[in-house]
Amino acid sequence: MLPLFRAVLVWAAVLIAVTIPRLAPPQPAPQAPIAVTQVSSYDRQSVIEQTRNQRVQAAQIAQVLAWSAELKKGIAEYEAQQEALAAAEAEAARVAALNNHPPPPPAIAKIITDAFSPLGQPAVVWAMRIAYCESRYHPNSVNSTSHASGLFQFLPSTWSGTPWAAQSPFDPVANAQAAAWLYNRYGPGRWACK
Repeated sequence: MLPLFRAVLVWAAVLIAVTIPRLAPPQPAPQAPIAVTQVSSYDRQSVIEQTRNQRVQAAQIAQVLAWSAELKKGIAEYEAQQEALAAAEAEAARVAALNNHPPPPPAIAKIITDAFSPLGQPAVVWAMRIAYCESRYHPNSVNSTSHASGLFQFLPSTWSGTPWAAQSPFDPVANAQAAAWLYNRYGPGRWACK
């Protein structure tokens, strides 16, 4: 019986040695130790101040970039206006040379050119000649006898029949646009001045 008891005891020891480690809860994998640091009050304030300064600096840089872009856009628009004005002035000088009279001021030349260009080059030449003949390019001209007024000397009755009747005939843009409209609609025969 003793050998049987010893065999059972050996088997029990083997079973315990094999089963007990499997019954134990799994051990978590070892993790890297977490470093805990203590930041002093001075360091904390320094970090906050540095962050605040970085935000202020970023806002200032963004503002400078916005101003720079706005300035570039303004310069480009100004240059485009100057080029258009120079082109209108050159065109007015060319047309004036054809008509044997001085060219209009650059602003008036641009207004007339802008109004009559859609009607073609002959219309622009005609308009420069008529504006010189009617008002000598003065948008505030008034004929004391007929009360015709403006750049193209519109009679009050004629002016009231144009789409620009609500505006002043002394507005050179409205006057030139109305003249172009009248020229396009009825031809050049509405003006006696040649």
